[in-house]
Amino acid sequence: MIGVLLAGAAPLRAAECDFEGCLRTALAEKPGKVWEMEIEREEQGGKIYKFEIKDREGKEWKVLVNAQTGCLVETEEVVGRGNAAFENGAKISPEEARQTALEKVPGKVKEVERKLEKGGMPVYEVEIVPRSGGGEREVEVGALSGEVREIREERYEIGEQEGD
Repeated sequence: MIGVLLAGAAPLRAAECDFEGCLRTALAEKPGKVWEMEIEREEQGGKIYKFEIKDREGKEWKVLVNAQTGCLVETEEVVGRGNAAFENGAKISPEEARQTALEKVPGKVKEVERKLEKGGMPVYEVEIVPRSGGGEREVEVGALSGEVREIREERYEIGEQEGD
């Protein structure tokens, strides 16, 4: 488990980027405790650090940071079933998101998460162990449109995984 708490740290400039700089960027965005970290590769080939952070209020966040530049890419709040903001905005079901994701990446679905992106946009993150092998894939499906928004391949993961 990663037990890091760095509140108020400033993001690094691109020329200074390293893991610790990316961590500071994530914690400047959402101060709290990092309980999981993944290294992912985007479809376009870029490397992303995804930090899963629990803030002081107990909310869970996924903060994505570009590994090359140290710049914030995206911040998403992880929400559970019954979250009013998610449920009121979603037009497709988790099962529809699962089927859409499996059309892009055939394999075994490990998990379907509900997330709210900046501005309250509801999305599903479908984690798939691909039939073709390789790292786990995260397929993001818009809960309004039902369209695949992005696919990332997990390269490395440390921290508290489910069931721990």
